Amino acid sequence: MRTAAKSRTRTLNLAAITALVFLIGTVAPNVSAVPSATNPACMASKGTWINSSLPQVETGTFRLAFDATPSSTGIDGTAGLSSGPASGYTNLAAIVRFNSTGTIDARNGAGYTAASAIAYTAGTAYHFILDVNITAHTYNAYVVVSGTQRTIGLQLAFRSEQAAVSSLNNFGAVTAVGSQTICNIAVSAVAPVITTQPVSQTVTAGQTATFTVAGTGTAPMNYQWQKNGAAISGATSSTYQTPVTAASDSGSQFTVVMSNAAGTVTSNSATLTVGAATLLLNASATQVSFGNVNVSGSSTQNVTLTNVGNFNVTISTVTVSGAGFNAGGGVTGLILSPGQTASVSVTFAPAVVGSATGSVKVTSNASNSPATITLTGTGVAQAHSVNLSWASSASSVIGYNVYSSKVSGGPYVKLNSTPTTATTYADSLVQSAQTYYFVVTAMGSNNVESGFSSEVSVLIP
Repeated sequence: MRTAAKSRTRTLNLAAITALVFLIGTVAPNVSAVPSATNPACMASKGTWINSSLPQVETGTFRLAFDATPSSTGIDGTAGLSSGPASGYTNLAAIVRFNSTGTIDARNGAGYTAASAIAYTAGTAYHFILDVNITAHTYNAYVVVSGTQRTIGLQLAFRSEQAAVSSLNNFGAVTAVGSQTICNIAVSAVAPVITTQPVSQTVTAGQTATFTVAGTGTAPMNYQWQKNGAAISGATSSTYQTPVTAASDSGSQFTVVMSNAAGTVTSNSATLTVGAATLLLNASATQVSFGNVNVSGSSTQNVTLTNVGNFNVTISTVTVSGAGFNAGGGVTGLILSPGQTASVSVTFAPAVVGSATGSVKVTSNASNSPATITLTGTGVAQAHSVNLSWASSASSVIGYNVYSSKVSGGPYVKLNSTPTTATTYADSLVQSAQTYYFVVTAMGSNNVESGFSSEVSVLIP
């Protein structure tokens, strides 16, 4: 069939017209057709390899389109992309094929595959589209059959031998059985496709929220984030972080428009939910008792502070009142995130005998500030003890008696009510600033007590 073009004497066959109409209607802007001077509009593939250079070396994401017409239904015709002229199947990275069983498939790593059975017939022109991502070493393969685009395969891996190729610059084809005619080879940009949509976020008032999008398409890729349909100034990357949020921001809808030379796509809406901030700082104890503590001694206990709210709490001051009480731990100026804890060490070091009271106040930006901890303790005179020991008797004895006196030489007072079989004794009733004198006797098996041992003296501080 021949169709006369208006005001022209040149005629085109129907297959060429169909292919031309498809390219005009579907190929994205800035398409670069292979120059006819070095790459004719059509190439015949039969038996030997044919090659056609691409307009430029491709290193990112791009679209290859071409028409292929099989001579019969049982051919074995392969076409694809390579780095340099192809002379063998392993040179090709992204590949489509008319296989000998009469269907169309594509290479995925180590073998061929197809999303569904796509039959081909002799003499019919098929329009192939390969969306290639060299960085990821993957491609999507499509074919137009009777005006309908069919998917051959998505996210197909480059042929295993070309899994690490960094650039592609050649179209190659070979038909081992039968023949095919390849026409209208064209390279263009790939329109954006969103692969990861922005996700709705829930934050607390005073925090920020971050939205992210991911997609594929030919670089350079442009981004423009929108809030409730209005463009956000300066929000032009794949990630957008909001300013500090307020309760009034709750319910806002965020979208992003991705665009490149081939087209534009708008993401799904992501909702921002802003909850009210709760600032609460709890102490593990509201009252600490130190009991009896020796004068000039000390006792320390720890109190744990916990942020039980949903927003950061800043501790501004820690103040202590009460004689003998002190607090440490370096928590002043500390910022506690929700769930985080800090420890305050509280010490009681009495200087005098008697009971004492005090408090620790932890001031912060929490709504229940200040956290107050009541302190109690009693200062007592320091307790002393005298530990005595002696050598055991050479005679048979049933025990020993221990005597003490505040005067050298006695009179002595017996400290134990019954003889002790041990050769040690502790006197914990001594008092400060006193001198004590001690002697020991042995009690024989006949209940006869020996004389006093040598006297020892101790000055209690």
